Amino acid sequence: MKHLLKTAILGGVLAIGSLTVSTPVGAQALNIDEILRGARSGATKDKNAERARESRFRADLGKEQGRLRSMTNERVRQERISDELEKQFEVNDLSIKELQEDLARELGDLKQLFGVIQLSASEAQEDYRSSIISAQYPDRAENLREMVEKMASLTELVSIDEIEDLWVQLQNEMTQQGKVVTYNAPVSYIVDYEDTLDENGEVNGQKPVFEVREKAVTRVGVFNAVTGNDIVTYDDTRGFVALERQMGAEFTQASQNLQSASAGITPFKLDPARGGLLQALVLEPSLQEKADQGGIVGYVIMVLGVIALLLAAVRYLILMGVDSSVRKQARDMKRPSLKNPLGRVIKVYQDNPKSDPESIELKLGEAMLKESPKINRGVMFIKIIAVVAPLLGLLGTVTGMIQTFQAITLYGAGDPQTMAGGISQALVTTVLGLVVAIPTVFAHWFVSNKARSIEGILEEQAAGLVAEKYEGQA
Repeated sequence: MKHLLKTAILGGVLAIGSLTVSTPVGAQALNIDEILRGARSGATKDKNAERARESRFRADLGKEQGRLRSMTNERVRQERISDELEKQFEVNDLSIKELQEDLARELGDLKQLFGVIQLSASEAQEDYRSSIISAQYPDRAENLREMVEKMASLTELVSIDEIEDLWVQLQNEMTQQGKVVTYNAPVSYIVDYEDTLDENGEVNGQKPVFEVREKAVTRVGVFNAVTGNDIVTYDDTRGFVALERQMGAEFTQASQNLQSASAGITPFKLDPARGGLLQALVLEPSLQEKADQGGIVGYVIMVLGVIALLLAAVRYLILMGVDSSVRKQARDMKRPSLKNPLGRVIKVYQDNPKSDPESIELKLGEAMLKESPKINRGVMFIKIIAVVAPLLGLLGTVTGMIQTFQAITLYGAGDPQTMAGGISQALVTTVLGLVVAIPTVFAHWFVSNKARSIEGILEEQAAGLVAEKYEGQA
């Protein structure tokens, strides 16, 4: 660094000397002296700063060397401790094995006994988690869990008191299975649903919002629990939970009879699946919900069915009146009435007394053709509905299946219940179409048969009049 400083000063002096050739002598001396003083002052400052830095470096070097020696000593100490711990671990491992062998020899046949006790306690713990009896005895599963963990540790043995407590709980479970008990307990009711969001903040489902109410619950063994008209199930985290929907009137009445009974035998329907069957039956859709599943196509089919049945009923009643008046007119051919088809046909015959048989036959045929549309009015529309209803049902099924397969394409087929629900909804329209078509076909047959019967009477009487005309001219 000193060499560089000298070189820089020498270069500056030479440069200044070359620049002062054309300047006055006094000015040249003044500038050179100032530059030399400035150069000496800067060199002194640089030397002082360099000495300060060297001093700090030497101090830091001493500190780092001290830390290095300290860490090296600590590493040696820790290695020595590690070697001692490894030796102690080996000794302890041998001691544990010897103690375990001694424990096994001391236990003897008791080892199998403790194994059976541990297995029984573990199975009972799992059963109690889902047992409806746990709502009345909430702490028994936790006690068994502590007992199972204690036996699994292999460091402690269960006491005779704990074994007796296990026996008491097993005996209590068997006893409670045959009892019908009524007691107050908190019951959770679903009052609303709130949206659940995924990690992107988008709605991916709903979860129920519960409200807890204190209710008098009647428990039937380990099978059912009811409160009022509600069926309740047991959840190991929430306790009693009321189902969102109620059973039918028959089950509700039996439930009320059971809750009000104080003695004797009361008929009641048990669920051997411990509430599983009742939950499935409650979720079964009603007729209104099944109709809603058909969507717009389903409602169109039902409207057409109602129209067809009403039209068939009205037309059948009208035709019964026409049939009665026609039969009454057939018994009195001399006095025709214009209020019935046969009377109007007879009136045509009486208005043409001088016509030849061929002409009167044509006139009577024309009169019957005029009466036929009135008699068969609406019959063809009923037949059309009977044909169109199943076709609309098929249309709804195909549309629903397309939507189901689109959902499978988007979300996959990982949930069979969702797929089954979509297919079930798609088939509802087919069922509705058949339900409408079958009675409509029968209704069409009844109405058309009555219309043909009336037309048959008209043809029969008209043929008699023509025959009478031929006999008169013979």
